[in-house]
Amino acid sequence: MPIVVGVAFKPIGKIFYCDPCTLTLEENDAVILETEHGLEFGFIMMTERMIPDSEAAAPLMKIVRAARPDDFERRERNARRQAEAFVTCKQKIALLKLPMKLIECEWAFDGAQVTFHFTAEGRIDFRELVREIAAVLHTRVQMHQVGPRDHAKIVTGIGPCGRPTCCSTFLREFEPVSMKMAKTQNLSLNPAKFTGLCGKLMCCLRYEHNMPETGAPKLPAPGMVVMTPMGRAKVEEVNVIQQMITVQLETQKFIEVRFKDIGEVPGCVDHREGGCEDCASSGVLADCEVPTRDRVATGPILPMI
Repeated sequence: MPIVVGVAFKPIGKIFYCDPCTLTLEENDAVILETEHGLEFGFIMMTERMIPDSEAAAPLMKIVRAARPDDFERRERNARRQAEAFVTCKQKIALLKLPMKLIECEWAFDGAQVTFHFTAEGRIDFRELVREIAAVLHTRVQMHQVGPRDHAKIVTGIGPCGRPTCCSTFLREFEPVSMKMAKTQNLSLNPAKFTGLCGKLMCCLRYEHNMPETGAPKLPAPGMVVMTPMGRAKVEEVNVIQQMITVQLETQKFIEVRFKDIGEVPGCVDHREGGCEDCASSGVLADCEVPTRDRVATGPILPMI
């Protein structure tokens, strides 16, 4: 199992496992790494630890040295060159009338390459653009088309919640998000309410997605018969996040009950999946032949809906 450190090239960028090469490094230390594209400037985000061989990319990037004062000066010079290169590229795009939007420019630490990130509706033939930029900058030019989520991460912005977008503040990598995650949390299945600045489903739908999965076995499923402070009732809806259950009483009235305020109906626990499905499926609680009460929760009675 190799010993690695975690390095990021951007403040909220992806963390890469790297070989520390016997160097003693602390978190947030600036370092110079040897990558497949040349030397790069990065920061230690994770101190030394052992990881399984399956998690280590082959070959690992190696840390050459801790950053020196002259490395910081070169980094500042590269930042100025990036700003100039961005303007140059934007002018060339307008001159060639290419249907693309320039987002960001990155100048390699050793100056061997400059990378331009852009968005476009489809594939772009930028060969002429690359030739003209290379003639001006006198370095290798690489064009990288990014998707909507990466675009939002780079330009940043304010989300519907009124806070800066998660992807630009703490999310280092994107994970899949689906409407199923909203469904399991009993949220409105209206995609417009869950669309972020990127036009995709908001990443925050994942944050409480695992909560229903871990809590579901402990909560009664819709259709089961349970005991409430107001008597026997049939479960209609379950709100896992708020730990609230909507039930229908024998009087046909609906109430909301806290999960901790419900009890079991004797006999129901002997049925499949722990609930009396025979009486629940018919919708008539009077058909249930089990005793009316076993143990009644002692919590307060909640108001009628």
